[in-house]
Amino acid sequence: MTELSYLQAVVIGALQGVTELFPVSSLGHSVLLPAWLGGSWQHLVTETSTGDSEASPYLAFIVALHVATACALLVFYRKDWVRIIRALVTTLRTRTVQTSTERLAVLLVVATIPVGITGLALEHTFRTLFAKPLAAAVFLTVNGLILLAGERLRRRAEARAASLGAG
Repeated sequence: MTELSYLQAVVIGALQGVTELFPVSSLGHSVLLPAWLGGSWQHLVTETSTGDSEASPYLAFIVALHVATACALLVFYRKDWVRIIRALVTTLRTRTVQTSTERLAVLLVVATIPVGITGLALEHTFRTLFAKPLAAAVFLTVNGLILLAGERLRRRAEARAASLGAG
């Protein structure tokens, strides 16, 4: 298998940086870009020489990019995270939730539990799916349709509220 080139690493890293904070899947785009470009890029999303898509070094590279993105966001929002962590410590110490920041801290912990359980339970399925460009394309399409439907519902609700307020 051919190694990931510096150019490929820079392009995929830039794609990750541009798409991570938008309501699109940076992972999906990172899987689709090599498939779209083909040629020397195609090997990034194909199975390894052993036929095991789970052992792909590209998947490890993409995970590392996501970890780097998370670290960058932790640094960027460090003041907020310090405030949230202090609130969580206070909540654990006093066993009460008194402020909105303490509530946010507790909700973050609660929301992380099902995500972690789901990730652990479906790890093999996710590894296999996210190594396939077709699966990534389907998930991106479904995500796009959900976002479009949400936007249309929001606009209808705003129009309805405006018409009620104008009458």
